[in-house]
Amino acid sequence: MRAFNTSKAARRAAVLLAAASILSACGTGPGASSGDGKSLRVQIPAGPMADRMQQVGNDFEKANPGTKVTFESVDSNSSRGPNVALLSSTATPDIGYLQRSTGVWSALLKNKQLTPIDDVWDAAGLADKYAKSQTAYYTTNGHHYGVLYEELLIAPIYYNKAAFAKAGIPDPADHQVASVAEFESMAAKLKAAGYEGFGVGGSSPYDLGHTLDALLPTAVSESDYQAMLTNFKPGSPTNVKYTDPGFVKVLRTIQDWQKKGIFQKGMLGMDTTQAQALFSSGRLAMLQGGNYSYADLKAAKPSFDMGWFLLPPLTKGRKTPFNAFNGDTFVIPAKAANPGLAKKFLKFFMTDKYQVSVVAASGSLPVFTSIQPSRLSNLGDLVQQQFEVSKSVGLVNIWDSTVPSTLGQSFAVPVLQKLVSGKLTPQQAAQQFQTGLENLQSGKVSGATD
Repeated sequence: MRAFNTSKAARRAAVLLAAASILSACGTGPGASSGDGKSLRVQIPAGPMADRMQQVGNDFEKANPGTKVTFESVDSNSSRGPNVALLSSTATPDIGYLQRSTGVWSALLKNKQLTPIDDVWDAAGLADKYAKSQTAYYTTNGHHYGVLYEELLIAPIYYNKAAFAKAGIPDPADHQVASVAEFESMAAKLKAAGYEGFGVGGSSPYDLGHTLDALLPTAVSESDYQAMLTNFKPGSPTNVKYTDPGFVKVLRTIQDWQKKGIFQKGMLGMDTTQAQALFSSGRLAMLQGGNYSYADLKAAKPSFDMGWFLLPPLTKGRKTPFNAFNGDTFVIPAKAANPGLAKKFLKFFMTDKYQVSVVAASGSLPVFTSIQPSRLSNLGDLVQQQFEVSKSVGLVNIWDSTVPSTLGQSFAVPVLQKLVSGKLTPQQAAQQFQTGLENLQSGKVSGATD
């Protein structure tokens, strides 16, 4: 879910992934750990958190003389399917990074490539620090195989305040837009003022999925939305369908925004990094992102002040909630050279101290319920606002990362790309989702939770 910078370090990670798939059979690989109990390789996502993790490494080395921690960054695309090869090989880092919902977690679990870390959970008291739903999500057959280290708020829309002023658009009251018609009117006024409208990374493996995620909770009833999060399981009630009017309305809205020029020109050819650059340059007035986007946007030093709002509701009178993603995960691969040291590092890292000084300082939300909002002044002003507003408008579990990837993100985004390009009608796309649901319900396709 998180957008990563494709930095030099990220490109190096891609090379490591490719090399690992070739060399794993002979037991060698680039940067393979020595198994000496002193050298620790930790895979981390490229982006704002990477720099702050260096301090954690320094602290760990001081607390454990003689140890050496090396961080290896991985970009968004490489952290998905290609990462299975690396984390399953003898070239694996001692601690791996993955995002739930991408298929990596379920593939590694199925092939017994993850080390149980119940002792890490016990030592860090994680079951008492996480919300009950998070603990349940990270419990498989009574055991724990990963740690969740941050929560993300998905799909706030960042906007250029100077562009809004030039177009005669007031700041959205309470960060809400009343209707689709009002949102489309805003985009039209911005285009008339010389700006591109609404920026989405259409070629990315997740961003169009986030647009669907943002619109879906207000297109259907609360009970139907909750059913959509669980009815993929065999034996579940089948009365809520993806061919129902609410879901079709979401698909039609997304397709309409392409036809009406609401999205930026060339949206399907842009990834999130390119869309973000267009926004930072001042040419794009609105950008879909997450709380995690703000640090990168600030670092780009745009010449304008920013605000944010949530996409409009698809049912009159409803307020759009935030989508919460709980899936950024550290794991210890089964073939890690130094699993004992890896466990020691995770116990060291999963504390209130680093939830504030690393996670919050990187622009993401801590996952420990014990941390009070008053301790999160380092989130940044807009993210602090998002955190506070989420308490009033509510949080819903993000759809495309809660259902299995065979129905959610990995399946959904290619369908949405075809929808936006005009290769599918909303009804045809809805039928593809419904067929995917029925395949899961029947057991024809694995429903393993990613």
